Amino acid sequence: MIDTAFVLNSFIALILIVDPLGNIPLFLALTSDFKREEQRFMIRRAVVVGFLTLIFLTVTGNILFEALGVKMYSFRIAGGILLFIISIEMLFGQESRTKTTGSEAAEKKSPEEIAVTPMAIPLMAGPGAVTAGVVLFNLAPDPLHQGLLLLTILAVFLTSYLIFLKANEIFSLLGRTGTTVIIRIMGLILAAIAVQFTLSGIGEAVKALI
Repeated sequence: MIDTAFVLNSFIALILIVDPLGNIPLFLALTSDFKREEQRFMIRRAVVVGFLTLIFLTVTGNILFEALGVKMYSFRIAGGILLFIISIEMLFGQESRTKTTGSEAAEKKSPEEIAVTPMAIPLMAGPGAVTAGVVLFNLAPDPLHQGLLLLTILAVFLTSYLIFLKANEIFSLLGRTGTTVIIRIMGLILAAIAVQFTLSGIGEAVKALI
């Protein structure tokens, strides 16, 4: 039986962290000097690279941690803290430290380079998204739900692709104030998800120690 709550929560958590709406202003700034065809190419390349990166790290994350001797509950606690920090930055309008700086973005000139860094990594498939992907993959009760999680990641990036294609229209409709309000609300929701991740990890750590 499919756990719809797990699928829905996974989609919400990942779309909040990938944050396509919040990234619209930066994406517009990064692509403003290029022709429309080049902008579309950059968006496609960024979405594909970000998706493949996140899928790969989500699936191989557990193997890597086992090789390093890191317990999954430790990663859940650390991941929850990281996501909470990101949510606080979203709530208070601070530039996330998990994303690139303006000077780093300016160093990249070609559409190919900008599409990969910073558009795909770390703006879309950054530390927060990787953390959430690995934790959710571990929380999946069976291989079926692990597969559904991968499909959920695909849905998140397809949604992001559509949003970035309409970035100019969306930004014109919402304006800077509307975008800011949405980011604040998303930050609050992400904070609650981050706390849940941390509490889950602490609960498993206590059980393991007992």
